[in-house]
Amino acid sequence: MTMKNITTYLTRTAAGLLLLMACKKDNYVGKDPYADARAPLNIKIDKTTADPAAGVPGTTVTITGSGFLKYKDSGMVVKFNEVAATITTVTESTITAKVPDNASSGIISLTVNRQLFAGPTFRVTGPVTPDLQFRSVPGADKNTIITIGFVPGGKYLIGGSFTDYDNSGAKNGYKGLARINPDGSLDRDFKVGKGIDGFVTCVAVQASGKYIIGGSINNYDDRFKGGYVRNIVRLLPGGAYDSTVVVTQLGNHDTVPALNAYLDASVENILQTPDSGKLVLVGNFTYFMRKNFAGITTDGKRDSVMTDSIRMEGLVRLNENGSFDSTFNYDAARRRSYEGANGPVTASQIQPDGKIILAGFFTRYHGQTTGPVVRLNTDGSIDNTFNTGAGPDDRVNFVELLKDGRYLIGGVFSKVNGKEAHRLAVLNADGSLYNGFSVGVGVNAGPNGLPSRAIQLKNGKIFVAGFFDTFSGVKRAGTVILDEDGKMSNGYNTMGGLSGSISTMLNVPNGNATIMAGSFSRYDLLPLNSIMLLRY
Repeated sequence: MTMKNITTYLTRTAAGLLLLMACKKDNYVGKDPYADARAPLNIKIDKTTADPAAGVPGTTVTITGSGFLKYKDSGMVVKFNEVAATITTVTESTITAKVPDNASSGIISLTVNRQLFAGPTFRVTGPVTPDLQFRSVPGADKNTIITIGFVPGGKYLIGGSFTDYDNSGAKNGYKGLARINPDGSLDRDFKVGKGIDGFVTCVAVQASGKYIIGGSINNYDDRFKGGYVRNIVRLLPGGAYDSTVVVTQLGNHDTVPALNAYLDASVENILQTPDSGKLVLVGNFTYFMRKNFAGITTDGKRDSVMTDSIRMEGLVRLNENGSFDSTFNYDAARRRSYEGANGPVTASQIQPDGKIILAGFFTRYHGQTTGPVVRLNTDGSIDNTFNTGAGPDDRVNFVELLKDGRYLIGGVFSKVNGKEAHRLAVLNADGSLYNGFSVGVGVNAGPNGLPSRAIQLKNGKIFVAGFFDTFSGVKRAGTVILDEDGKMSNGYNTMGGLSGSISTMLNVPNGNATIMAGSFSRYDLLPLNSIMLLRY
């Protein structure tokens, strides 16, 4: 090694020693961040079952496990679905507590020294309960049941986006449409063939027994091509397409839909006039159309089918036979409808006197300032005797006709005509806010606090469904039953959470029961597949 290399080596070694000396520090151990954590408690709970597994409020319930007695006086808390209960006895292996008055079905939990232990589920029973004899399972195979119509004789017509019902075994399933028996089983005498191309949002049963089906529909049973099916169809009672034969200009015979009516966009609701059975269609369409089979090509050798169209902005009425009714919402001078809403119409109802309520997220209708709720006369003109003032300050999702002639509305709003009305309100028959109804805090705040549907039950109470976790601070996951003044109905809110959503509700004509459908898999701890019958 040369002198130069030795010098370089010694220099590098010295630098390395200095670096090591610089990096050496006294060992220091900081405070253990978990030193103050509570030691795990030697508590175990049997999660399989409580004794009993179900009962009314006030029932004495026993949960089992081990390690309880040591913590008897350590602030032990038992809750039924997040509602605190009164503990009556504690032993080493059991805890006994009474179901609190405002509890609902769910998990029994134990809290000791701020540590939470999940226990078994408990079903709180009350006056409202799913009918377990109603065939909710297997129900709709997937997606949603959107609408229900009552069929004279006790059956129901259901529509939506499902592809089969009750594991039908049919070659093409029951796509978008089915008829079910009073017990919820599939009525196999109603045959839909290849079913709906699209999805169904509304149904109506005519006095003749025929069915009107609306929605976003491109075809039915793959029957007609070339634009002969557009968002509305009429079926015979057995499910076959109602068709007729027309004779063309050249003497040819052509089979076409008997209902000569077409819309350029979806039909969201079908309302039937109480006196004449006329059909009021509400939807997202702009044009009503019909086929004219009297055409012929210029060379005179071929038939030509023409399409006549009339601008009808979101609202049109048909006679019972399906022909266009020019006496409703029609400006004959301009050969079109009056101006529709300047925003979405999300809800519509027809009164016993034939007047129509529309609600949604709009501020003008027929060119007039209206707010998001408007009432129409039987000819489609605005009813100026109905005045909401400033009205709801945000979107209205639904409107429900109440027995006393008032209207329940629900949506995103927080005020009606300047007065507090958190998500739910009742309007008088003249459109003013009814002060005898108030939910107080109501559904929880935030984007997950939203009522989406409601119905007044036959006993006068109001069933509200939606996307919320609590109501007036009480655990209510997805449903709540109110008294007519808007307060939670004492003893009627024992049902557990809804896993999904409810799209439609219909009171059963005979008996205190309501059929509900949507997209859900469980309710009140029970497996219920998108449809159920509640009895009360």
